[in-house]
Amino acid sequence: MRPTLFWTGALWLGWCANCVCGDETPAETAPKITYDDQVRPILRQHCFTCHNQNDAKGGLALDNYARAIEGGSSGEVVVAEDLESSRLWALITHEEEPYMPPAQPQLPEDQLALIRQWIEGGLLQNAGASAKAKKKSVQLAAPTAGGGRPEGPVAMPEQLRHEPMVLTARAAAVSALAGSPWAPLVAVAGQQQVVLYHADTARLLGILPFPEGIPHVLRFSRDGALLLVAGGHGARLGIAALYDVKTGQRLATVGDELDVVLAADISPDLTRIALGGPQRIVRVYATESGDLVHEIRKHTDWIYSVAYSPDGVLLATADRSNGLFVWEADTAREYLDLRGHTDAVTDLAWRSDGNVLASSSLDGSVRLWEMNEGREVGRISAHGGGVQSLAFAWDGRLATAGRDRVAKLWDAELKPLQTFPEFPEPALKVALASDGQRVVAGDWSGDVRMWKSDTAEQIATLAPNPPPLTLQIAQHQAAIQQARSDLETAQSALATARTPEASAESLAAPQAAVDAAQAKLAALEAELAEREAELAKMTNSGS
Repeated sequence: MRPTLFWTGALWLGWCANCVCGDETPAETAPKITYDDQVRPILRQHCFTCHNQNDAKGGLALDNYARAIEGGSSGEVVVAEDLESSRLWALITHEEEPYMPPAQPQLPEDQLALIRQWIEGGLLQNAGASAKAKKKSVQLAAPTAGGGRPEGPVAMPEQLRHEPMVLTARAAAVSALAGSPWAPLVAVAGQQQVVLYHADTARLLGILPFPEGIPHVLRFSRDGALLLVAGGHGARLGIAALYDVKTGQRLATVGDELDVVLAADISPDLTRIALGGPQRIVRVYATESGDLVHEIRKHTDWIYSVAYSPDGVLLATADRSNGLFVWEADTAREYLDLRGHTDAVTDLAWRSDGNVLASSSLDGSVRLWEMNEGREVGRISAHGGGVQSLAFAWDGRLATAGRDRVAKLWDAELKPLQTFPEFPEPALKVALASDGQRVVAGDWSGDVRMWKSDTAEQIATLAPNPPPLTLQIAQHQAAIQQARSDLETAQSALATARTPEASAESLAAPQAAVDAAQAKLAALEAELAEREAELAKMTNSGS
């Protein structure tokens, strides 16, 4: 059962000693057990004196269906289709103390049976209502694989533009990074653009325009087919835009903030987009219509991160004044207030099974929280000076970046696995490739590096500000010349190895080198043709 919270001591005090037990029994012939017809009369007989809308002891009112489902000041008391997680059931059956009602016998068996049927039947309000969906159970075991893999080929860019939106002499501070959950694809935020790279080869795959300003958030959808980009201009404009990864087409734009968006996420079912930033308000929009669905005004400082759980049941939000909350995603009701960090909470990430939330802070720590009772189940001092960013791999490993200028990799139990070479400036963002074999991080100077996660060997740098097409073409031409030379060398080595005494095994390695050189040359030539065609099209159109 997705987490349910327990009553505090204030709740049992609310069960007045003068509550009287009776023998009223709803008709057993009722086709459905509902709150209005069977359960409310029982609660009225035993509970309303202390738990009503005018005098809600422990924050719990049971004389109204919506308030009863909402629960008390410490959370839910009944959970659809789950007796074990329904605190009300445990207390009225005397399975747990304090027994309810206090100083009174257990409720009659026929009344208990009706309440049990009501809970197991989905908490129906009336005969015309539909049962509430059962939430998923919580397991703290580390996941063995990620969920949500799409059927068929994974989404990769196809014929996106390669001409940058903005030409700059140097990159700005890295404001966002993201790795696709399934494809070898990494997104890097630049100025008025998002640059897409191949996670295995570091090849530039395309550029998405973001004319509204600086992207501060990059989030791939659960299946990797869409990319959410959010940001804007400080004190002027903030929006979130949704792009098709294959075509680069902008599919939706939501929000019209008066300040830049610093935090955003899209729900797993793609129906909601949550935003936050300097205005201290979390706004949730309908993706398709752009309509505002919820506003959350609990935060007292700039909102730095928002993140939907993988199943879409919960929404976590964090701010600059160490505020960290978890909300019911559908209702925006507060679910957990997670206290522990002593400085700004900079980033949030959900483990792939949705049972554990990781948070990073400028207090230097990374903390893990379970979602049953909101307990802290792990903590490390990760980076001196503060942790700026974190990201989960599908297997529970965690990557972090901090003000000590390094990125690190930790196992599922937060034991250190790897510390990557130091940046010239504080490391701001970190991401993982889909297979977990690549770690990407960027710093204040705009330096973005990609390493092998097991050896810390640097594979490439990924520029947030790629050169113009004319320079890209010149670079490809030079690379093709080198590739041809490498192919000739490999072919010469193969020819030398082909002696009358040579075996198939001895020729395997030089033949493989030739095949690899030929494949590299063909890929470079195809990319060059693509860039030249794009430049010609731009020239002919006058753009």
